[in-house]
Amino acid sequence: MTEIKLPGTAGNAEGASGAGQAGNAGQAGHLAGASGAGQAGNLAGASGAGGPAGAGPDADGIPTVDYLLELGVEEIPAGYFGKAVEFLTDRLDRELRGARLSFSRMEVWGGPRRLALGLWGLTAMQPDVSEEVTGPPLSSAFDANGNPTKAAAGFAKGQGVPVSEIYTVTTPKGQYLAVTRKLTGKPCGEILAGAIPGLLASLPFPKAMRWGEGDFTFVRPVHWLLSVLDGEVLPMEFAGVRAGRVSYGHRFLAPGAVLVSGPGEYPARLAEAHVLVGFEERRQAVLDEIRRAAGGAGSDLSPDLDPELVDEVANLVEEPAAVMGGFDSQFLDLPLVVSATAMKEHQRYFPVMDHQGRQAPSFIAVNNTRARNMDTVRRGHERVLRARLEDARFYYLDDRRTPLADRAAGLDAVVFHRKLGSYAGKVERVARLASDIAQECAPEARDTAARAAALCKCDLLTGVVKEFPSLQGVMGREYALQDGEPKEVAEAIAEHYLPVRAGGALPATPAGAVLALADKLDTICGCFWVNEAPTGATDPFALRRQALGAILIILERGWRMSLEPHVERAVASLGPVPEKGRPVREIRGQILDFFNVRLKTHILAQGVSPDGADAVLSLHGAFPLASVQRAVALEGLKRREGFRDLAQTFKRVVNIIKKFGGREIPLNPGSLTLPAEHALLEAVTALDNESGGYLASGDFAGLLDRIASLKAPVDAFFEDVLVDDPDPELKKARVALLNRTASLFELVADFSRISTGWHAGRPPAVRGLPEFCRECRPDGHDLCRSQKDAAWPVPEPDWRAMTCAAKPGGRGMTCAA
Repeated sequence: MTEIKLPGTAGNAEGASGAGQAGNAGQAGHLAGASGAGQAGNLAGASGAGGPAGAGPDADGIPTVDYLLELGVEEIPAGYFGKAVEFLTDRLDRELRGARLSFSRMEVWGGPRRLALGLWGLTAMQPDVSEEVTGPPLSSAFDANGNPTKAAAGFAKGQGVPVSEIYTVTTPKGQYLAVTRKLTGKPCGEILAGAIPGLLASLPFPKAMRWGEGDFTFVRPVHWLLSVLDGEVLPMEFAGVRAGRVSYGHRFLAPGAVLVSGPGEYPARLAEAHVLVGFEERRQAVLDEIRRAAGGAGSDLSPDLDPELVDEVANLVEEPAAVMGGFDSQFLDLPLVVSATAMKEHQRYFPVMDHQGRQAPSFIAVNNTRARNMDTVRRGHERVLRARLEDARFYYLDDRRTPLADRAAGLDAVVFHRKLGSYAGKVERVARLASDIAQECAPEARDTAARAAALCKCDLLTGVVKEFPSLQGVMGREYALQDGEPKEVAEAIAEHYLPVRAGGALPATPAGAVLALADKLDTICGCFWVNEAPTGATDPFALRRQALGAILIILERGWRMSLEPHVERAVASLGPVPEKGRPVREIRGQILDFFNVRLKTHILAQGVSPDGADAVLSLHGAFPLASVQRAVALEGLKRREGFRDLAQTFKRVVNIIKKFGGREIPLNPGSLTLPAEHALLEAVTALDNESGGYLASGDFAGLLDRIASLKAPVDAFFEDVLVDDPDPELKKARVALLNRTASLFELVADFSRISTGWHAGRPPAVRGLPEFCRECRPDGHDLCRSQKDAAWPVPEPDWRAMTCAAKPGGRGMTCAA
């Protein structure tokens, strides 16, 4: 299996603004134009020049090589690394495997001025393959005298073979001309040189820039490109820079060129030049430096090692050097969250606590270089932080002059959305929604939620929140407590923004959960109302995150609620539709579908198959908690022996109902006369009487067990009863009985949506098709019938070896598309 090591993803900040962080000095002039091995003689520290003669053959005797790529740029924002690394490794893996090349290991390195990738055991040459290409149908290939037509001759010419080498093949569509074309393998270097510049150009950075006189855009100006295959330069060009075997060390401590001959020596050669290219190694070095600066194990001081900040700083430095500074104790009067935010967000400094867990008048800054006089560096950090704390203290003291509740009137002048009005209007809508949600789900929190709703947006008018926007809600809690508001109200104010990120904390109090759900519903419904729903990769209002957050709140609180009535009320409170031609019912449907997509993602994460999730959500998607419980219970039943027959039985019921239009036909038990009819009616009536208890308790596994017991009487019904009876009244009664039977199945899911093919019930780990084969079968369910007897799970190599029947020469699992 391929080993791919990815560096961690730092926070969302785009770079350090404080003194001492990754330097902004201009790149040395000798960085550009380092192309070709011929420059090696003048390079500093070029020990090991020349590199290995070759990586040697693999276990099967196939020659392999190693490859190293490094892109050198100006400082990249710390938050940009994660997606770029993920994209590069995934796309290059696909390119190589699609080109019939394999490798034993891939490793990625990175830092503020570089992104690098190493491949070990890369197949040196593509294997030769034979590919069958189909052409025109046989019926149009020859004329009445048996001579080739222009279609046949053109096909042969296009494939570079004489007409005599054409043969016929039988396909599901009939007989077609075909030819076997031999593809001669290319050297891996030719594949890499053709693919890598395009991959680098398409790296998904949030922002790009131009430099110089050209029109090329990239995240930052490119200064060098290292590309070494088997110890030799692999020629290519990117952003006007030609590849060589040269990298560069630390901007200040070792700015000279470094010769590198392959991925095996790359980390060590760069470490000699004061650059730690491994993210984990660099992160650990940051932690070690912070602890050293704090005084070591015997110190009474304990730095606040915020993991996100540690990750961010690790992607801002090449070799960390920490220093401890101090500030005036008068700033300890500030709430800890204010001073800590001033340190972390603006300066990337680490607050320090004393042995009692209180904030100490100290901080730790991590620098990108170790200066000759670190005292000078420390004093610079202290001056910068003092200015930040002075600003924070001014805003905080000014805020305290006005009670939080008195700021509510000012919300009328703050725009929430240009088409949805002010925050005052939003607060009114959220308060009404919160009251309705609390009445249904948490009556004990109704009064608390109402008071918190009135205050929840007031801190947007405070100076501290304007200076530190991330403290919205947090400062509302702080000021509410200082104004004498109940603790429950203050907590709800802070919690109504939660969760603030994927995997983030959820509201811990009932009132906070009620208010958070109401706020998210109002925002989502409002944006859909004004036709500003997310499209593609754009989601400026983070509606996807808010919808998932709302679902997670409902699930975590165990609320057996439906979203539908609350969406209806939220939409109704928005007034007239701002655009004509958009029916209100359609907008509500779009909103519920939007929630359903997020809910499906969550359900799939529980190990539920896609068809099982769809079967549940098609009927019960408005009930998040019950939908998850239904889907998990259904998946458990699907994996049991006999499920396929049960699903087929239900599908037969549904098909007959559709055929005779029986969904609206009332049941007249007096028309039923046969024993099989009465047996099914008794079984259905008994389950109907019991179903309420199962639904109320959420015991869908038990309900499914009882539903499964209907199979025997349903099968007997089909065996002994003719539904399409000449007597119209008898026919209606029998269809109505089946309709009532179907309604019991539908208490859990629409079984007609469940796949009952040969592959149903296989383990989730091997369900579906590899990503690169889904172009011909997007749903990834139906695999080739020739594989239906294969044992599960199919071994990984077998998946990759199979070919795509819908695309000659394609790769991936064979499919029946």
